[in-house]
Amino acid sequence: MKRRLSALAVCGALVLSASACGGRDDSSASGAGGCDTGITDSTIKIGSSLPMSGAAAVYGAIARASDAYFDDINAAGGVKMGDGKTRKVEYKAMDDAYDPARTVSNTRSLVEEDGVFAMMNVLGTSPNLAISDYMQGEGIPNLFSMTGTDEFLDQDENWSMAFLPQYEFEAKVMADYVRENAPGAKVGILYQNDGFGKGMVDNFEEEFEDSDIEIVSTQAYEQSGGSADSQVVNLASSKADVWLNYATGTFMTQSLKKANEIGWKPLTLVTSGTNHAKNIMQPAGAGANDAVSFTWLKDVSDPSWVGDEGMKAWMEFAEKHGSDVEAADSTAANGYTTAQIMVAVLENMDGCTREDMLESAQSLEGVAPDLFLPEVTVKTSGDYPYFTTQVQMMEFDGETWQLIGDVMERE
Repeated sequence: MKRRLSALAVCGALVLSASACGGRDDSSASGAGGCDTGITDSTIKIGSSLPMSGAAAVYGAIARASDAYFDDINAAGGVKMGDGKTRKVEYKAMDDAYDPARTVSNTRSLVEEDGVFAMMNVLGTSPNLAISDYMQGEGIPNLFSMTGTDEFLDQDENWSMAFLPQYEFEAKVMADYVRENAPGAKVGILYQNDGFGKGMVDNFEEEFEDSDIEIVSTQAYEQSGGSADSQVVNLASSKADVWLNYATGTFMTQSLKKANEIGWKPLTLVTSGTNHAKNIMQPAGAGANDAVSFTWLKDVSDPSWVGDEGMKAWMEFAEKHGSDVEAADSTAANGYTTAQIMVAVLENMDGCTREDMLESAQSLEGVAPDLFLPEVTVKTSGDYPYFTTQVQMMEFDGETWQLIGDVMERE
């Protein structure tokens, strides 16, 4: 049975400063009544680090939406947690400009000075991997990481859990689409020169090994660079007829524009993490037309969802919060969704330790956030640190994404 989440929210300013202490060894002593640092009978502190400036500033909408959602939850009285106590969520986000070193600094500040109970919404593969050992060593949950890195499977304990589908699963879904729709294709890959990009290239090389699909060019760009134009030109020169575009943020928009500008028209597949219709695809103009990707979320820019109850709740939320949350912004929709699932984690949490939160996060079933596709729900386990395991293909029509095919589930 699906568990429908309530839609509450607000417009709150993000807190960009810090102040208290925490950690695995001293948290029980710091907390009251056997509770860990960051939680009292009436509050729970949750931190976040993600880009709010620089080339990836668009992702700051995630934090603004989560902050707004928690503010509305608090205004309604808070979250009644599994231990019977009702607590308000104190959510604090810091800007790391997509720099892993700043993610580390922010996280340590939030944990050791602010005394947060857990982290959420940390964006990017390299930033999440940069704090993974610290979170595991301190025993602090890092939930809804905006990555699907395969390396989370290497944790001794799954203190970090990804919101995005596992990248190996994504590569299989995308590779299957290429095999079915472009047999014998010559593939070019654009990727960010970091753990995310390199991991995806490795996954695709494995997927196409011993097949009639040939990867003819892989082009890396630097996040600190001005553009990926030269890399796109190189891909076009390789005669690739399928383009796996794994750029992030503004680099996705720019690269799609460049391909159109030079007249390169391959079958284009774009990463699920950077396929936002309004902020990423629409600004690319004709370069985004007919691109293919996959999702587990409703496209909030698609008017065909107007009668959907979950979409109505989202629209009411966005209208209430005006400039802080834009209704057609699917980046903000991610923050709304992770905040809803975090509320489900808290409601499912029987105690007041971080281990209790992790156990709750690993035992969700049938949770249906407002913006998940109708046939998609959250189902988690202790041995697989990913919240999203069901996806559906879609094609961009120049304005919105149109769903195609059936929902696919990771085996």
